[in-house]
Amino acid sequence: MKRISRAALMTVTTAPHRALTMLVAATTVLLPASKALSATVDLTTDAWGKIDTAIFTRDDSQPTGTGVFNPFLSLQHNPIEQGYNTSGGEVLDTTRVPQWTHNLQLGQLQAVTVNGGSYYQFTLDANETGNGNINRLLSIDNIRIYTSATGSQVTTDVNSLGICRYALNPLGNSDNWIMIDSTMGSTSGSGSSDLIAYIPTSAFDGVSADDFVYFYNLNGAHFQSDDGTSADAGFEEWNALTGPATVPDGGNTLVLFGSAITALGLVAGRRKMAANV
Repeated sequence: MKRISRAALMTVTTAPHRALTMLVAATTVLLPASKALSATVDLTTDAWGKIDTAIFTRDDSQPTGTGVFNPFLSLQHNPIEQGYNTSGGEVLDTTRVPQWTHNLQLGQLQAVTVNGGSYYQFTLDANETGNGNINRLLSIDNIRIYTSATGSQVTTDVNSLGICRYALNPLGNSDNWIMIDSTMGSTSGSGSSDLIAYIPTSAFDGVSADDFVYFYNLNGAHFQSDDGTSADAGFEEWNALTGPATVPDGGNTLVLFGSAITALGLVAGRRKMAANV
């Protein structure tokens, strides 16, 4: 497996003219020698990474309490959790239906521009334990997004939800995954966001704005091989960027330096971090 470090300037623009610029240094991307090998984005050391067409970045927006964050998907189970958004009822490990787990339609999503590409933005607020506890980690093991003309489905056969528009992994597989540390932001647990997933809008070309978007998420599947990455605390919440931009032209520009800039971030792998807890 080949490891490449690079420095990059990531620009995120929300229509019409809101810009968010993130200076990311020494980002590490694992490039598999063959398609059989996995790809990992380790956001405990890197500020962002890419797996196939999707971009994953560390995030620290607050406050993200439920009433402010306005999630469309909430799920909770120990040590592994999975579920998808629907207004039809609780299914798999979803909770708080229909207020904070509910239907989402493609026409509600707002596109953003990232490094010249068009993406939909989904933000995770992970509710894991605090500083000093190895369980502050969490593995994000699958994200699969389906579209369908039928809303409020409650099937446990996820692949029957509709047409799959994006897949981090096949069902039953978790080779491609993202690791986060819920304490790297302003707060641990619920209260500040931890991850943004940027999914290319091109994956939804030709889909009706009225079609329903089913966002399936699996977390914690690496808990046996990677200490502390289980889903072992409160519920996780996903928010989607929706509606027109509310920030006027000339919105603030934020420069975010990746943790990999520091020598500690460059040399401290997740095994060392776990050993020092």
